[in-house]
Amino acid sequence: MRLDKLALLMLLASLALASPISGQDGSFELTIMHSNDVNAVHEPDDNGDGGAARQATVVRRIRAEVANSLLLDAGNRFTGTLFHIAWQGQDNARIMNLLDYDAMAPGGHEFDDGDEVLANFIEALEFPLVAANIDFDYSAALVGKVAPWVILDVGGERIGVSGLVTAVRAMLSAPGPSAVVDRDLLSATQGVVEELQAEGVNKIILLSSSGMADALELAPQLSGVDVIIVSQGNELFSNTYANAANSYPAVRESATGEPVLIVMAGQHSQYLGRLDVEFDAGGTLTDWEGDVIHLSRYIAPAADVVELVADLAGPIQQIGEMVVGETTVPLEGGWRACGVSECPLGNLLTDALRERSGAQIAYINGNGFYGNIAAGEITLNDLLEVHPYNDIIETFTLTGMDLVAVLEQAVMNITLNEAGQVRRDDASGNFLQLSGVRFSADPGREPGERVVSVEVRNAAGEYEALDPDAVYQVIGNDYIRKGGEGHSVLAEKAFDLQADDYVDYLLTMDYIAAFSPVSPVLEGRINWVNAEVEPYDGNQGGR
Repeated sequence: MRLDKLALLMLLASLALASPISGQDGSFELTIMHSNDVNAVHEPDDNGDGGAARQATVVRRIRAEVANSLLLDAGNRFTGTLFHIAWQGQDNARIMNLLDYDAMAPGGHEFDDGDEVLANFIEALEFPLVAANIDFDYSAALVGKVAPWVILDVGGERIGVSGLVTAVRAMLSAPGPSAVVDRDLLSATQGVVEELQAEGVNKIILLSSSGMADALELAPQLSGVDVIIVSQGNELFSNTYANAANSYPAVRESATGEPVLIVMAGQHSQYLGRLDVEFDAGGTLTDWEGDVIHLSRYIAPAADVVELVADLAGPIQQIGEMVVGETTVPLEGGWRACGVSECPLGNLLTDALRERSGAQIAYINGNGFYGNIAAGEITLNDLLEVHPYNDIIETFTLTGMDLVAVLEQAVMNITLNEAGQVRRDDASGNFLQLSGVRFSADPGREPGERVVSVEVRNAAGEYEALDPDAVYQVIGNDYIRKGGEGHSVLAEKAFDLQADDYVDYLLTMDYIAAFSPVSPVLEGRINWVNAEVEPYDGNQGGR
């Protein structure tokens, strides 16, 4: 509650500031509002926070307050909720047009559904989409629709805006074969800067879906870029909130010694970034301040956006009844069913993760999925019941030694009943369902010493002993990777992190559609030594 009130006070304080104007000395003040990684989340969360309608309220108040402003989006508006499945990007187009966005760069998710869907989205926009490092000349649907940069007139000043799509995200999504991605982000960006400077532009904003790490690395190598607005990875930059990944803004020195400001505003329409900057007559940043604004439930939503979102929500119930595939066996989740032993649904979900990424090993926590799907048709509503949390997927790297430590944490809370059976009632959320690895553990041993053997599946599909000195690529949900359910090893030891941003139920939907009918069975991935598991009574339990 204190955090929400603080957010409200920050908003009210920001609205009381004087409107910036151009100075007599040729200086220029600009307010940049920005969003990223919306992922088709338009409604408030379960606490009533966030959503497009509250964003509209804040945007309109700031515009009324200041003389010069821009509203920009760094990409990844597509994919994440039934809004996108129902509307294929048109939901975002209608909302962004109503909020009067000035420009956007595509993120990797804008390519998830191919060229035609992206082309239809662009055609519906009332503002430009920019990307410097993708060549669409060979795409019949997209040729001529995406410019490398745009010059926006703000208060008589010319502001250059360009965009980047990270090559990694483009590979994980589905750009058409005719989309050519330039993986040299530095060269692509610097080329655009030179073109803008040749047009007399000396104030340049870059919208980048390269993620926080790439942006922080790229900034010191560039010259001429003043602000980088980042998407991909969902990090929050803030000077106020404890969960922030960086200060707001992060400041780097460019290759020619000028400041470069880097900002990011979390994800899923929970925050709006506000960056107030001042340029001197030569276009160099001389002053700045700002932070993200939490779109708290205490902010009144804009009525016209509430009405639009309600209209867009109309077809969603029918979409949920869509059949995505079939199963030949019953599938059941929940921590009592899948929190102490291997289960068929856990195998299906983790196999889907590995198929998505090509990673060697996949996991999902035993209390991270629920549902009871009978043999036969599987609907999208079934998958929403299986995946109630909308967890985001991440890939990362672990050493073999750390993987063993993760498995030790996965079984540390296992207990035995008087008959020497593994107790279901003492199952905890740290137990993991797995794909690409199988292991044995002795629940009679002390916690931390229970794992007896670990084998990893190789490229030939055969299991071989884990090498403690080797490194393995792993995929799983961000909740556990960040240390949820006591998984401190993953939080501390995972490296080469790449947030996929693909929501769990959509990934499972794609897998079932591709391999239907599915028939997951027990394969001996998780084995108890000197113990059996209590019979299952049908009570799933909850996270």
